[in-house]
Amino acid sequence: METITGSNGVIIPPDGYLAGVRKICDEFGIMMICDEVMAGFGRTGKMFAFENWGIKPDLVSFAKGVTCGYTQLGGVAVSSKIAEFFDDNFLSCGLTYSGHPLSCAAGVACVKYYQEHNVLDNVQKVGKVLGEILEELKAKHACIGDVRYMGLFSAIELVKDKATREPLVEYGADPKGIMSSIIGELKKKFFMTYSHENMVLVAPPLIITEAQLREEMKKMDEVLEWVDAKYLNKVAVGVHA
Repeated sequence: METITGSNGVIIPPDGYLAGVRKICDEFGIMMICDEVMAGFGRTGKMFAFENWGIKPDLVSFAKGVTCGYTQLGGVAVSSKIAEFFDDNFLSCGLTYSGHPLSCAAGVACVKYYQEHNVLDNVQKVGKVLGEILEELKAKHACIGDVRYMGLFSAIELVKDKATREPLVEYGADPKGIMSSIIGELKKKFFMTYSHENMVLVAPPLIITEAQLREEMKKMDEVLEWVDAKYLNKVAVGVHA
């Protein structure tokens, strides 16, 4: 399971949920596997997202953030109990390019950078500012039905109606290319991100400063004003026509 569902809109589990999954796994002898490909390596303010809830999975899959995307690298971390099995048993798997020294070197360098430059502290600090900005945008814009965030991992849910939270585009269907147009407007301002269904993801670099974040989110604010006017025929709260 994804600790925090990423592409589908940064769905953050409520407190107690993952602990409940862990309990069920223990009760029935099931291995708990956490997919941390998107949420791992500092994105939420912890090295791995599951640490935010104090649980310990049996296996953790990771990629992306382990090298900051400079080279391709993915892996699986396992518990001591699972690792002990392979002390006397051969793990028969592998690919031609697995364990590539270039990718592994990039991974080591990135982890070292995280540790030496207090990257997690920055994510926690700037992440609080991001959360505050997102809540302000939600209160201001008619097109925002919800915002979800943890650290520098967040999503904005766009709607036609704030009260009913009817999605701005139907699930699996956007014949008018509304979301593509919104992403296009952001790209014009050099705000690089992507959308999934009616959600826009906001996941800035982990080393971003507060000043840089505020500058970029001002661009988001401007595009959301455009969305309010174009697709909802409304003016954002506090904005005069």
